[in-house]
Amino acid sequence: MNDGIKWGLPVLGAAALGTLGLVLGTTALADAVSAQAVVAGAAAESRAEAALGDLHGATTLAQGQVLEGEALAGALVDGLGDPALAEALTADVASARELIDAAGLELPEQPAYDRGPLTPIWTSLAEAVATQERTGRLVELQREAESGLGGLEDAEAQLAEARAALYADAAADAQAVLDASPVATYESRVPAMHAIAQDGDSWYVEQDDSAEGYQQLAAAVAAVQASQTAEAARRAAPEYASRGPIEEFARSIAHGVHLDFAWDHVVNGLSSEEWYSGTAQYWYADGGWAKINLSYSIDWSYADDVNAKAVVVHEVGHTQVVRPECTPIFESEVFGGDDEMWATAWAIAAGYDVPGSGIEAYGRPSDQQIAEAGRCV
Repeated sequence: MNDGIKWGLPVLGAAALGTLGLVLGTTALADAVSAQAVVAGAAAESRAEAALGDLHGATTLAQGQVLEGEALAGALVDGLGDPALAEALTADVASARELIDAAGLELPEQPAYDRGPLTPIWTSLAEAVATQERTGRLVELQREAESGLGGLEDAEAQLAEARAALYADAAADAQAVLDASPVATYESRVPAMHAIAQDGDSWYVEQDDSAEGYQQLAAAVAAVQASQTAEAARRAAPEYASRGPIEEFARSIAHGVHLDFAWDHVVNGLSSEEWYSGTAQYWYADGGWAKINLSYSIDWSYADDVNAKAVVVHEVGHTQVVRPECTPIFESEVFGGDDEMWATAWAIAAGYDVPGSGIEAYGRPSDQQIAEAGRCV
């Protein structure tokens, strides 16, 4: 036996194990606190992210309204819309821009987490504090986004209302021009009517109360004014003394179909030196309207030759297919949509059974066709 050799456990070793257990337990508690903060932060982030999504969507819509409002206010021309309404729209645009600038909110960056196996306690506690602070900012951000959303929606509605007010005022001015232009051609009036109502077959503007629509309205109004001037001059010319009554006669038998007139020496390739000639174009839309072109020779011989008058009746006959009571007859098997046979039959049924009614050019319609056309004379 060797008394110099001793065996036993080091006291220091036992104390170290106890300390290690305490440290590990404290670190686990800190990690748990940090994890709870992360969970709470994730819920707050989800709500803030949704609110920001709504805010950014509203910002996009408001930006569109701002651009449209700015363009519309800038498109104003004299006599077509109240300048005070344009100024009010410009002010609304400026207010909306301020709200849009203030809506540039973003989510705060996330803290950098240490996910190592032996993360110090102070690191975990610092992460928990940073996460809680971020969560508080997320809650504030959600409130700011919701408040900003309400403001942007109000601004967008105000811009839409201001645009509508300006366009409506311009449309009222345009209607006044129409009312003051009684002899402007119907062809010039149709685009203006569409622009005033912002609808119709030829109205292709995508957005109501827009700068594009306003510009079309302005162009249409200018065309009406030019037509009024030109038509007034035409009616003041010496030739109108004989041509005016011919046009009035045509209107008197047209059953309300709007008629525009033009006179030329050569019509449809036929010279007034040798022919009575006429053409008619018609449109079903806008109440039904037509353009009739007559040769000078009809004016020269109208009072002396019934055939000249019969050509006028024939051309009016073409226009009658736009009337609801005539369209089914024209499209029926009796006519099959034959324009010339229809116009000739209509003129004969109207009492002009002469070569100029269309018989010489297109042949005589059947008795059935004449009788059917007579149902809407």
